[in-house]
Amino acid sequence: MLKRVQSVYYTVKDMGRAAAFYDAVFGMKLKFRDGEKWTQLDAGNVSFALSSPGESASAEGGGVVAFEVDDMAAYEAKLAAAGAEITQRRDMGAHGKVIAFRDSEGNIVQLFAKA
Repeated sequence: MLKRVQSVYYTVKDMGRAAAFYDAVFGMKLKFRDGEKWTQLDAGNVSFALSSPGESASAEGGGVVAFEVDDMAAYEAKLAAAGAEITQRRDMGAHGKVIAFRDSEGNIVQLFAKA
């Protein structure tokens, strides 16, 4: 039986730059850092982390993390200020809106806002 999602993480090459990006855009504060190997950030009820290629199950990276937000426009402004590349916008009508973007390391991330 599955207990819980233990963590979600991205493989990154520049730990400091990636941690600064997630703090600047989402206000995720540092929970734990093991040098350039691993950084655990406070993302509410899910453990979100950044891993070096050597610590990762996939040195190539991959996967997608979707963060739910209340104010999509405010996050679009933060993404623009952080230099993030928005790759997709979808309006799902009564369900809400989705934006996909590349973080500082090139990983694809999604934002979801309920309608």
